[in-house]
Amino acid sequence: MKKAHYTQSGDIILDGDDIVPEYPREVIPTSKISGRSEWTTVIEEALPLKDKTPVISAKPERISSMQKLSEGAKNVIVRGSRESTSQLHATAEEVMREVQQMRQSWASLPTRIRGGLNRFWKSANTPIHLPRMMKAGKKPPTKLRLFLVDTIRFGGTFAGIFLVLFVAINYQSFLQIAKAELALSDDLKTQQELQQFVTGINSSAATSYEDDNDAAGMDLLASLPYVGPFEDRLIIPKLGENVPIVRPSMEALMKEDWRKFEEDIQTALQDGVVHYPGSARPGQAGNFFVTGHSSYYPWDDGKYKNVFARLKDLIPGDTYSVYYGGDRHTYRITGKKEVRPSDVSVLDQPTNKRIATLMTCTPLGTTLRRLIITAEEIDPATGEALMVGERGAEEQIIPTARLESLPI
Repeated sequence: MKKAHYTQSGDIILDGDDIVPEYPREVIPTSKISGRSEWTTVIEEALPLKDKTPVISAKPERISSMQKLSEGAKNVIVRGSRESTSQLHATAEEVMREVQQMRQSWASLPTRIRGGLNRFWKSANTPIHLPRMMKAGKKPPTKLRLFLVDTIRFGGTFAGIFLVLFVAINYQSFLQIAKAELALSDDLKTQQELQQFVTGINSSAATSYEDDNDAAGMDLLASLPYVGPFEDRLIIPKLGENVPIVRPSMEALMKEDWRKFEEDIQTALQDGVVHYPGSARPGQAGNFFVTGHSSYYPWDDGKYKNVFARLKDLIPGDTYSVYYGGDRHTYRITGKKEVRPSDVSVLDQPTNKRIATLMTCTPLGTTLRRLIITAEEIDPATGEALMVGERGAEEQIIPTARLESLPI
């Protein structure tokens, strides 16, 4: 049996043309070895199974051809590897050059900044010769001085025009605040107007308002009847406000048509303060939410554009009343804060409390933030906070009309 051995390049070399069989008489195409279409016969010798050694035989000229092909492939691979390595080195060198340039540019940055500032300072201090100043014999101004003077003039003119327009648009609210701050408002007249409202409901109510304003407000609240007018109203004695409460439609809210919903709110604000759709009603568990204008355009048709202009004057402990559905509800203020317009948490509806919220825009004449006044519903007779489902002391007494006979 001829033996085969491997060369350093991995090629198989046989000592002769004999074929060493591995399996009984099997035909293998020579195209797998030399690429030709001839056939080579593989014969198994009668050897013990443990001594069988499979080998493949081929003619020396075919092995030489295979060796040439292998060496050619190796040369191609070596050339490709060399070209890739060369390209990689070139890329690395280019990156290093870029990094070096960046380092140099960064190191020279302070110098370039100082140079730029020096050039700017020299240019800014360059004197400008104006004919009128030269005739007057005055020292010519520099570019920087003229720039600052023009900036101050323009800024002052713009600020003045803006301030005049801002005050003109919001003059009603500013006038109301100024009267209150300077004690120019007629508190007695305000209380008398509220008294007329009370008297129109209950002719037996009579109160003197020549004492302190806060005391008069408390007396007024005490004199308000339990059963009120058919119209829903908000009464804040400290601010002298007695305004209708408007309930807009909930259709846009249910459809999530926010543009129409905003239009409905703005339309309702022309007729008073708005009971926010979806919030609780007075006497119910939840948050009775009311919003109103602090200031609005003077050409708007609404009569209540500045109803909440002085809402910031309310402090914890102050009280106000609400007539809703003919029943009176009294609230005591518990807190005051400002929030962003996007903070919708103030609309939350608790299930274990009877609270109320008054909201308006702040600062006056802007919509930058919202002023929030929170309150709790109390028993007007005892001053205690009412729990969910609890009735006040005066609700236990059902008022009866004094009639001589029943109407026909």
